[in-house]
Amino acid sequence: MKRLSLIAAIVAVAAVWPAASGAATFKGIVVAKQHGALLVASPSGSVTSVSGRASIGSRVSVSGGRASVVGRAHSARIRGVVVKRVGSTLFVSSNRHLVALHTGRVLASANDTAPIPTTPAPTTPAPATPAPGTIVSSQVAIQGNGELDQESSEDVGQSSSNTLQVQAVVASVGVGTVTLTVGTQTLTVPLPVGLTLPAAMVGQTVTLSIDLNGQNGQGGDDSSGNGGGDNGGGGDD
Repeated sequence: MKRLSLIAAIVAVAAVWPAASGAATFKGIVVAKQHGALLVASPSGSVTSVSGRASIGSRVSVSGGRASVVGRAHSARIRGVVVKRVGSTLFVSSNRHLVALHTGRVLASANDTAPIPTTPAPTTPAPATPAPGTIVSSQVAIQGNGELDQESSEDVGQSSSNTLQVQAVVASVGVGTVTLTVGTQTLTVPLPVGLTLPAAMVGQTVTLSIDLNGQNGQGGDDSSGNGGGDNGGGGDD
């Protein structure tokens, strides 16, 4: 069974996640904020870090690495590689940026007054959880509190690599673990045996190399903090 493990050193990045290339011009939707930067999803679902001021759900036009608000959106598409599922939250890496998708939520209408059935209704088995390394394309609804609720999802492939480099801000450190801020959620990952990070790392942006298979191997780090590295149009694949 695949498991999540950290196999490389952690490198603090001095600056916030880099903005998009100065020559890049595109439109997208703000799906998260990270350490002063905006994470913008393009129509294809690829997430890019840019500078600017906007709320989650803003429709923006990006030019020269800076976003300008042009409207409002209530949904977006996220395309990336599944890193881990924790409860009803699916953590996905898109273009090295971690995004938290809420799955399996059941919404009930406040006006629903239908009588309670006397016999149990037939149940439909829940869909299988995509394994780490699966490339997914998910349509998400953007909630007022910034959460992303998965409305639909399609498995579109498999990552060509067993390792992923991701960038995130450290929320807290523990004995042999580091907890990352991912949108409105946090994700705790194990550190290599014998490694514990200093408390001074809290609040800093780090680059992690994660082994999706839980097998021994050599991981790399990206001290430049380059947010690129997409191997297939927006999904770390």
